[in-house]
Amino acid sequence: MASLSSWLLLAALVAAAQYVLRLLHSFLWVPYRIERRLRRQGIGGPPRSLLSGNAADYRALLAAARSAPLASFHHSIIARATPQYTEWPARYGRPFVYWFGPRPRLVVSDPELVKTVMTDPTGAFDKAGSGGNNPLARQLIGEGLVGLTGEKWARHRRVIAPAFNMERIKVRTFVNVTSKRKIGDTSH
Repeated sequence: MASLSSWLLLAALVAAAQYVLRLLHSFLWVPYRIERRLRRQGIGGPPRSLLSGNAADYRALLAAARSAPLASFHHSIIARATPQYTEWPARYGRPFVYWFGPRPRLVVSDPELVKTVMTDPTGAFDKAGSGGNNPLARQLIGEGLVGLTGEKWARHRRVIAPAFNMERIKVRTFVNVTSKRKIGDTSH
């Protein structure tokens, strides 16, 4: 009886050790390896915390941006809504990487590189607009064209393509211009 319980205890300890090793691998080793490779390629970013990534830095940037008064007729809200995209490139250069927990976010602003990534047929790149595996992002973005890939994207694209026909766009532009002129004429 004692030997059975000791074997069960040993099996439980081995299972727990395997679980802990898997967690250490996912939360420490993989992010460290990714960070090291990115730094070797010259891609910088804010120093990350082991478990929370750059969450504290992001919250501090957001609090500082929201505490500053907003100009009344200022349409550039990027610095207020997503301050990491204005602050961190100035500090760490472009492109840069920041972390949500153990997951990196590589921010690329070079138009040619963005075009290459977004038109890549291999599917090696996850579109940021797709929300990835984040269910909250999927709820926010929904199942629209921006968040779709593969066959679903092709089907949705075929459905909406006629709306963006050049003749229809010309008609809509003409209607918009005429209505705005009427509004402009009546406001004077």
